[in-house]
Amino acid sequence: MRTVIVVGAGVIGASVALHTALNGMRTLVLDGGAEPCTGASAASFSRATAFGKEPEPYFELNHAGLEELHGLRAQGAPGFHPCPSLVWAAGPDRTAAQVETARARGYAAAHVSAHRVPVPGVEPADPPESVAHLPEEGWVDLPRLSAWSLDRARSRGARILLSCPVARLLTDDGSVTGVELADGRRLSADVVVNAAGPGAEKIAADVGGPLSLAPTLGLLADLPLPGGLGAMVLAPGVSIRPHGPESVRVRSEQVDGRLGASAPTGHEHDRLLAELIERAAAVVPALSGARALSTRVGVRAFPSDGRSSVGTLSGVPGYYEVVTHSGATVGPLLGRLAAEEIGTGRRPPMLAPYAPDRFRIPPRAEQPATTAHQ
Repeated sequence: MRTVIVVGAGVIGASVALHTALNGMRTLVLDGGAEPCTGASAASFSRATAFGKEPEPYFELNHAGLEELHGLRAQGAPGFHPCPSLVWAAGPDRTAAQVETARARGYAAAHVSAHRVPVPGVEPADPPESVAHLPEEGWVDLPRLSAWSLDRARSRGARILLSCPVARLLTDDGSVTGVELADGRRLSADVVVNAAGPGAEKIAADVGGPLSLAPTLGLLADLPLPGGLGAMVLAPGVSIRPHGPESVRVRSEQVDGRLGASAPTGHEHDRLLAELIERAAAVVPALSGARALSTRVGVRAFPSDGRSSVGTLSGVPGYYEVVTHSGATVGPLLGRLAAEEIGTGRRPPMLAPYAPDRFRIPPRAEQPATTAHQ
């Protein structure tokens, strides 16, 4: 029986662990947090979408990830909340073009008059004439879905060790043979899966991995909204989605762009939060003057070319990498496909463009992947 160590207990690591355990592999999950899914997965806007993603193979990966979430929900998995999206952030011409592209690729999308899809409470100060209506999207409670995956993995024999940060990878003659924990313990494995989110670049560097991350900070605020919201709204300058029956989660790329290299504190935090709430209230007036239920500044693990990094590394047996910024959309799918490759040695065709070795090659000039509103 092969032994697999998964580093990271976020949505991706939890999915890898579930499927390696289901496939009969001895599975151990290690995470430095006291609870699972306390890193990037817990600080995400968590909209599940393929809309606007480019190039086409990346769109197809995200579309398949959205279908995976619907399938998991049908099987009884918690955490995925189907919810339509209304999008007009890109402007009418670009939004219309994105809708036509999505429809041609089999995605449920329509470009319609804003009056045809009214959502109670959504009354923009600058109302759009038209919006993209995406009826089959949704948002993901990533901690809840991750906990469910880990519980199922545990029921199939997996071990989950929390508060166990990994100090480094162990190697022998170029092959990864296990990990050393921060307390000095050494654990052996046939395969170590690097699903450490923002910490994945440091782990990859232990074996000369070329993984290159461009992490960014994001400010999220959960705001009370009696009656909740019936759709995710992506307007110019702000994104708003349901967070439960009586609250919403908001973020803004414009606010995030002013966060700098570290999380704001004191007056600066309050100023940015006030701006975020003001932007949200310009779309949902009932949020005017809202007091945040909670705020969080998270670090998003962006591979430098904007796309997922999934697979083995040439010349480093025993090492496997699963890193993406789109964990809410593709995390469960990538976990299943990664476990399939680890178990069979066969590369799923959908993963072909995302080999970690690509970071060794100078990038070609092409359109970058869309990363907004995740």
